[in-house]
Amino acid sequence: MLTKLESLTPTRRDAREQLQTTLQYFRNHQHKMDYPRYVANGWQIGSGPIESACKTVVGARLKGGGMRWREYGSHAVCQLRALLASGTNLWNKFWQQHPSPAQAA
Repeated sequence: MLTKLESLTPTRRDAREQLQTTLQYFRNHQHKMDYPRYVANGWQIGSGPIESACKTVVGARLKGGGMRWREYGSHAVCQLRALLASGTNLWNKFWQQHPSPAQAA
């Protein structure tokens, strides 16, 4: 992609500026775009698993019938749901490091 972009020679000034911005972005983030290595390691490169997790972890909790949330409350719930979905070990470790006021007394 970078080679193809570098071969372009736009004539309009605004197009040249946009191309330079795009080239700079690709050059600065090239180390994050080694998709063949990611696939070989079994790492996800698509957004599907993340979107599914959002629906499962967040949507199921925040969009129930009659539920009303403000931003601060939904943010806190999202953090707890993500922690819970990360597994029992992380959940327990978090609560060991952050005891409730009743446990601390």
